[in-house]
Amino acid sequence: MSLKSLSKTRWSIEPGRVTVYPYGLSYILASILAIIFAAGYLVYIYYLQNSVGSSLPLLLVLIVIISLFVGWAGTSIEFDINEGVMRKKLMGFLPISTIPFSHIYGINPVSNLTGSYTYRVFKKDNRYGKGLLVSCAYGKNNDPNALAFVDEVITPIHHYLEAHDGPEDFKPINIERYTFFNVEGSAYIVKKNKFGSLILGLALLAIGIHELTPGAWLGDGWTIGRICFMLLTLIGGPAIMLAGFTDVRLDINSRLLTRTNPTGLGNCSYSFDDFNGLQTVRKSTNFIYSGTDVRAYFLKPGSQKEVVIVLQSFFSTRKVERFVAEVNSIIV
Repeated sequence: MSLKSLSKTRWSIEPGRVTVYPYGLSYILASILAIIFAAGYLVYIYYLQNSVGSSLPLLLVLIVIISLFVGWAGTSIEFDINEGVMRKKLMGFLPISTIPFSHIYGINPVSNLTGSYTYRVFKKDNRYGKGLLVSCAYGKNNDPNALAFVDEVITPIHHYLEAHDGPEDFKPINIERYTFFNVEGSAYIVKKNKFGSLILGLALLAIGIHELTPGAWLGDGWTIGRICFMLLTLIGGPAIMLAGFTDVRLDINSRLLTRTNPTGLGNCSYSFDDFNGLQTVRKSTNFIYSGTDVRAYFLKPGSQKEVVIVLQSFFSTRKVERFVAEVNSIIV
């Protein structure tokens, strides 16, 4: 089996059990690290004139690191049909988490800002949270491995999950009062913390302007770090203020979603009739979670091209489900 095939999502189907291996990319990372470590170790021994005995602790540390990557690559997600539970097994045999089927909402794709997507298991009490990874990352919707994974794994598992659903699990949220919208007649306006955006934006802008003065904290050199900092403050500050004062309005009489801001840049409106659903996108900065966007998709009249409007961003995923329910109650 090639390393390329190992990096793809792998699975095995047995009577009463489906096992998925989503972390195969770690095999490639382990191979790359092994080559780097081996080269570095040889340099340490032969060129820096160190003995094998004195370098033994270093060698053991390098072997442990590589072993951890290999062990993580073998981690599996097991769906036990007979017992009705899902288990995550470290290195394929050590259970580290167990979720009953009755607690699982489903396996859904999660899009990233880079355009790639993965499949994750979500629980019924947190349908828009981090989820549990069950596939590698895919860059194309027609990826053969992704299509086979959906047909052979996701679809059958969803069939098994349905047998454990209760009557209250998928009951629609009854919207009597809107939490994330200001209601003005027939218009529903997404709530924004304008004061907070103004303060944060002005603070960043003020810091950026200060860095242009002779008393700049980062000095007067044009290093990459200083340039990035200047861009963050001088561009990010006004962008935050503009986002805080951008209104997204859903009008049930005109059946239009309208986005406007004080500058007029990016103003637009779309008909509810062209609404093509909502999607959540998890954002991360340096692999650290930084929030979830709720996006509305609209089809351009006379074409199959979609346009995207970011309705709201949340850091707490618990709020996303309620916001999605409120949007659907207005548009649908």
